Amino acid sequence: MGSLAQEVLEGARLARRAARFAAREPSEALLALRMGAWVAAISLSVKVMPLPRVMRLATPLRRRRRPGGPEAEEVQARTARLLDALLAADVWCFTPTCWKRAPVLYRFLALEGIETRVLFGVRRTGEGALDGHAWIESGGEPLLEKTAPDFSVTFSYPA
Repeated sequence: MGSLAQEVLEGARLARRAARFAAREPSEALLALRMGAWVAAISLSVKVMPLPRVMRLATPLRRRRRPGGPEAEEVQARTARLLDALLAADVWCFTPTCWKRAPVLYRFLALEGIETRVLFGVRRTGEGALDGHAWIESGGEPLLEKTAPDFSVTFSYPA
């Protein structure tokens, strides 16, 4: 089967999965759709604007009252799970890339009243090349990361 036919079949599979998800979890599907719009907006904006301006655009004007304790952890986990599933689609701008994940998490956690910062950093690899990463933190601690990032911070928002 040709490459185009395979892409069409994969697109149809993704569409079926999305439709089943929307029928089963309409509020979660709406949140994923909103996140998808922001992934696309950030992906396109960084091509034509400086990163600080993109981050200002991603900052919500209004926020909910900050949840505390287990409720905040549940909101964080749900938000990250949905965004990671969306980025795992690996089509068009929806790729599992940290520099897209961090600003979108920042925005949607802020909308829920959870204060975070986005950090971008670099480090040298064993071969002397540079490796980069973006993540969010709260209270000076990395949030929603499998391992603590070991990078020199080059940009943070808000500063």
